[in-house]
Amino acid sequence: MKKTSIYSVIVLMICVCISTSFTTISAEKPFALIGLQVTVLDEKGNVIEGAEVTLYANEDDAWDEENGMKAKDKTNKNGRVKFTKGLKEQAYYVVAKKGDQVSEDGLKSSKLSKNKMNKINVIISKSHGVSVPKVKN
Repeated sequence: MKKTSIYSVIVLMICVCISTSFTTISAEKPFALIGLQVTVLDEKGNVIEGAEVTLYANEDDAWDEENGMKAKDKTNKNGRVKFTKGLKEQAYYVVAKKGDQVSEDGLKSSKLSKNKMNKINVIISKSHGVSVPKVKN
């Protein structure tokens, strides 16, 4: 009877150790995915296919169009493009262009969340951008 109870205790301990190790392994996440889906629209709400989208970490870079992260592809037939690599948990300035249409200056996403495909809609038009007043001589 003692041998049976000793074996039972050993088997129980092994089972507890194994189940604990599986729980620990499944709870760990090797990396966090941070994604951003940008949908480009015109002023009437129509999707824009073929727009170039660039993300900037700060406003100065967006204004100067330097150090940007360009999308691998242009927007698809649904006006969408996804960024899935190299993003951090922060807000990004978004610039979208197609021909003479451009997004509004200073357009900023909300802070991106981990393990989520974050989304933003961007409207492009000919009238956005910086307008410089004419100087009279």
